[in-house]
Amino acid sequence: MIKIKNLYTYYDESMIIENLSLDIPAGEIVSLIGRNGVGKSTTLKSIMGLAKTPRGSISLDSTDITNLPTYSRAKMGIGYVPQGRDIFPQMTVEENLELGLQPIGGRGKIPEYLYDLFPILPQFAKRKGGDLSGGQQQQLAIARALVAEPKILILDEPTEGIQPSIIEDIGVAIKKVNEWKGITILLVEQYLDFVLKNSTIINVMERGEVILTVTADVADGKQIQKLMTH
Repeated sequence: MIKIKNLYTYYDESMIIENLSLDIPAGEIVSLIGRNGVGKSTTLKSIMGLAKTPRGSISLDSTDITNLPTYSRAKMGIGYVPQGRDIFPQMTVEENLELGLQPIGGRGKIPEYLYDLFPILPQFAKRKGGDLSGGQQQQLAIARALVAEPKILILDEPTEGIQPSIIEDIGVAIKKVNEWKGITILLVEQYLDFVLKNSTIINVMERGEVILTVTADVADGKQIQKLMTH
């Protein structure tokens, strides 16, 4: 699905990622976990073309996308929910969702299954995005990224600042999307319990490189916690 090989990423003049290699296999729920500032969000921005990647390569289904603009990557089937959600507060829930059709030329309609996945969407269709709670905005942002039926959904800190009951709902939604639609998920997260419960593959990151890759069924939470706090 996505292969990152020997990647170097810069912000301005600072190198944030050095020689990163990472595989995101098709059909899996892959987590990238680690302390603040180790390069997790930068990895996602690199995949989306939102950061400078002068060396190394990123490929999607064997096609090199390293030098493609962000909109081309979205058209090829990468859905992205950034940290902070980026919904449009003055637009209604319905209008926000319709924006999700942009990668496929603004045509088509919102897939019905999204209303089953997130029952708040039909309920609040005419409400402004800015009037929703943080957790509801996160559900809207995830749904909007799924409108174009991407091959892979990338989520940056989906549980940040969200009440526990909605964190639970988001975990359930991620698993259902993966199961119902076969969409690969890549998520960056700091909340270890969420990662252990909702991933199939866990990668621990430290200083711009992956130091441990393990399947969730054999992952040792204590070992991962130790790596994150050492």
